[in-house]
Amino acid sequence: MSTTGMWEELFAERRWRVAAELTGIVHADGHHEGKVLVAGAPVTFDKGAFELPAGCAYQSVLSTNKARRGIMLQETSQAGDEDIPGSRIALGAPAVKRAREVFGAVWST
Repeated sequence: MSTTGMWEELFAERRWRVAAELTGIVHADGHHEGKVLVAGAPVTFDKGAFELPAGCAYQSVLSTNKARRGIMLQETSQAGDEDIPGSRIALGAPAVKRAREVFGAVWST
């Protein structure tokens, strides 16, 4: 995994949870921060984990690589009792694992 060096900025003092409420199919707008490559692509969510169809990809803020599968995180308050509006990020499972283990930044469910 080629990284962008944003680990400290995202996880040193911030807290996140898996957006487990995201389940079902949504259609990507193709313009979400320039990361989804095909407009209208059906994105399948299962308790925050997602998969894009073949031929589509996203790029997380932590990697220069593109992928079809990932986990949507929602930033929370330090206590974890409040979501921070507009602060979802998509990451690969290995990145979420590292954020949990190294930074303790992702709430366990």
